[in-house]
Amino acid sequence: MNDLIGIFIGLVLTLFIYSYAVGDNPLYQLSVHILVGVSAAYAAVIAVQQIIWPVIDQIRQSPTEQSSLLWLVPLFLVLLLLFKRLPSLAWLGNISVGLMVGVGAAVALVGAIMGTVWPQVTAVSKTNSTAVQAALVAVLTVFTLFSFQFTRWRKPVGGKRPFWQEIPAQIGRGILMIAFGTLFAALLSTSLILLSSRVGYYLTQILP
Repeated sequence: MNDLIGIFIGLVLTLFIYSYAVGDNPLYQLSVHILVGVSAAYAAVIAVQQIIWPVIDQIRQSPTEQSSLLWLVPLFLVLLLLFKRLPSLAWLGNISVGLMVGVGAAVALVGAIMGTVWPQVTAVSKTNSTAVQAALVAVLTVFTLFSFQFTRWRKPVGGKRPFWQEIPAQIGRGILMIAFGTLFAALLSTSLILLSSRVGYYLTQILP
């Protein structure tokens, strides 16, 4: 009986999620809130059971060991985050936030270079592609990067960039539109496959 109730709840929530196909509605919002709340609660419980409590227990049992003393640094940074709730002492929490943002940005940059850019460069050099194909890949990559502007150059009259920047940027936006369109089509087909598999699963579980 409990399994049947769980299957029924899963079916209802699945239909709530897919109701977004007809537009944003309260049923979809309810299912998203449940998903976020359950995920956050599960992550909090796992963090307390597998990270926070073992560290506290280690420090309590052997406070003078080097490994225990090293854990005091992240615990201190975590305590600084609690000051973000106090307006007068919120600046203390900026230390931990700045450290997290800096480390996260550095890890993301290294991951993008070593995991995306460099493998593409080495893959082009190892294949039997001609020099024209390799040059085309490089040019399209540069055009795509031109579509993003993170500098604070003074904008000319009218708020438009110079033509030597605008033309590559427009080409880069076209490349991004093609790439995002392909990804959206793949995502849509994957969603339909998942929907059919879930419907088949619920039918096989409920009908008998």
